[in-house]
Amino acid sequence: MGGGIREEGAWLHRLKKRLGKKCGYGKGMSRCVMAALAAALVLTGCGVPYWEKDSGEQAAGALSSEVVGDYSTGAPEAVQEGRELTWQSLLGTQASESQDDEPGTDFTDPLAWEYCYQYLDEPGRQWYRDIQRILAAMGQEQELSAQCLEAGLTEEDIDRIFCYVLADHPEYFYVDGYRYTKYSRQDKLVKITFSGSYTYDSQECARRREQIQSAAEALLAQAPDGEDDYERVRYVYETLIRNTDYVLDAPDSQNLYSVLVNGASVCQGYAKATQYLLNHLGIPCVLVQGQVEPGEGHAWNLLLLNGEYYYMDTTWGDASYRQTESSLQEQDWLPQVNYDYLCVTTRQLLRTHVPSEAVPLPDCTATQDNYYVREGCLLSDCEEESLRQTFDRAISSGRQEISLKCTEEAVYRQLLEHLIEQKEVFSYLEPGCSTLHYARNEKQLSITFWFS
Repeated sequence: MGGGIREEGAWLHRLKKRLGKKCGYGKGMSRCVMAALAAALVLTGCGVPYWEKDSGEQAAGALSSEVVGDYSTGAPEAVQEGRELTWQSLLGTQASESQDDEPGTDFTDPLAWEYCYQYLDEPGRQWYRDIQRILAAMGQEQELSAQCLEAGLTEEDIDRIFCYVLADHPEYFYVDGYRYTKYSRQDKLVKITFSGSYTYDSQECARRREQIQSAAEALLAQAPDGEDDYERVRYVYETLIRNTDYVLDAPDSQNLYSVLVNGASVCQGYAKATQYLLNHLGIPCVLVQGQVEPGEGHAWNLLLLNGEYYYMDTTWGDASYRQTESSLQEQDWLPQVNYDYLCVTTRQLLRTHVPSEAVPLPDCTATQDNYYVREGCLLSDCEEESLRQTFDRAISSGRQEISLKCTEEAVYRQLLEHLIEQKEVFSYLEPGCSTLHYARNEKQLSITFWFS
């Protein structure tokens, strides 16, 4: 084909990964910054061509191609503010085969909650299915539905829909980017082919999927029985936190393999493992992305629990991830689990998190399955009898820690004065307990004590 313009994508992808490596997911370097840095390297003589133009003249009416859109999943887009949600299962799309595909390869999880899919119009949904089909089969150079171009979709929609697919489907752990080729005739876009970028070949992916499924089945088998989904959500939250270390340079840190198999990850790995396990427990859960202070990219979850919507941040539930004020003794020794981010409202979340705006999100207002409400540890006053009952419940159940949260800042200040400054906390503990530790979260108005 004469006259085509081709963007070299592989080296740009490697550059993105090098630039973002020390950030984990969390630093959120934009693609615009990546492109600018890439261009700067080219202009200063790194020797890699940014644009490569074919020789020869383009014949009138001939089809020209342009390979563009190389994209890495290290800093995907995310979601904000919205309306009604529904839990939609997959529509039974079968993976098509290409020259590079294993016959019958399809890594799709039928239990995935396709939250983002529902916010697309019909052409967008068709491209969602096209991209999903290609990624599920590890496909290359497959055409996106041409009728969607006639319906108004453009190459600008590819990135958005690709991000939707990955937000809905944590099981595509092997996908780390994409690229597409667009075909034009007399300046009219007439065809787009799409290729996934994969970290492993199909055999290695199949092996790793078996490891993921085996690890997940072992965890799911220990989940609480009964009709109370809250107990299962708390189990996933606590189990992933206790079995995962937050490690910025952990292998496979952008996917659930790092958590379920390796036990070391960053926020996106935590969130995708949470999503996968909850979906397999019948609790709809989707990946949410945005920023946290001080402007770092971050990932967490939205879930539908007992008919209500809540946010959940398993990464920030790992108390060692965040710097927390601690005192009395051993300031670097923190409680293992921080419950401030287990089933929280939008109002609570926005104190520290800022979701992106790619997809509408609900206004989460329900509190009945918030951790502090369910555990009887939400305080609207600082009365001694209320505190005594709260501590007694924790001690009688055999717990060696107790987390308290206040509804208002004035109550929180009274609590700190009473329990810490006046050291009255010891009057609520069993005789013989003379030393304890605590950690407090000023923004969430919470404090955790742990003792032996």
